[in-house]
Amino acid sequence: MDLLSPPARTLNFDAFWRWLQEHTNCILRCGSADMTLFDHDDFHWMLMEEERQHVLQLIKGKSLVGELVMVGRDVSEVSISPDPDADPQQGHFLVELMGGPKDDPQVLYHFVMAHGIEPAAGHQGFKH
Repeated sequence: MDLLSPPARTLNFDAFWRWLQEHTNCILRCGSADMTLFDHDDFHWMLMEEERQHVLQLIKGKSLVGELVMVGRDVSEVSISPDPDADPQQGHFLVELMGGPKDDPQVLYHFVMAHGIEPAAGHQGFKH
């Protein structure tokens, strides 16, 4: 059973960040309005927190390929839905981190994940 009811699911930023830290290998791409980082077999994702900012780095070996810095306190909600641009058989999910005015929220950051989020049976964490 899914954590939240389809078609659109929502989480707060902190719950999404905790889940994402355990699923870095499931990120297919992420970005903001200004840029997008794409996963590749030769790359790996590194997540960290610095001075109240959440940082995702895309690394090849020891070289930085790209970096996304998110201000978690600016995110009002995280919306999760099947990726409309992907083949439904792939099971990819679009994650949009929304912020701005309540009457006109905007997508601040986006992720495409290899799978969705559902509750782990018997405990309070998340699993895929």
